[in-house]
Amino acid sequence: MSLIRRFQPSDFERIIAIEKEAFGEYNPILFMAAYETFPDGFLVAEEGGHVVGFLTTVVVALFDVKILSIAVDKRCQSKGFASMLLKALFQVLRAKGILRLLLEVRLSNIRAQKLYLSLGFNLVKVISAYYQDGEDAYLMEKLLVNQLS
Repeated sequence: MSLIRRFQPSDFERIIAIEKEAFGEYNPILFMAAYETFPDGFLVAEEGGHVVGFLTTVVVALFDVKILSIAVDKRCQSKGFASMLLKALFQVLRAKGILRLLLEVRLSNIRAQKLYLSLGFNLVKVISAYYQDGEDAYLMEKLLVNQLS
């Protein structure tokens, strides 16, 4: 059975493992700071009692939240967990009166871009040399006002 729920500190080790597998780098201090400042915006996907994915956010302005990271265990990708996490986040943010959700995504990550576009995100601009390896990123946004998805 699949479940989306709030992050709990006991999930921390598994979250770091998923982040490291997905991106090869991680910042545990950043994750804990995000949890401490906006715990409602740190969600995990669980299947069969095991954490298989997560997303974490940070409040960047009065009505704006930014996704810091979203990742799903490679063995569980293409099963809809990222979509479920994002849709659950949309509900949380709307309930809190957040108007806009932001994220950055690598220009080379076509799969993620397609997911975000399918969920109502729009391309805002290209950010040059955003990532440590020099790759550019798209800044994307989703307006949360008066939308159902």
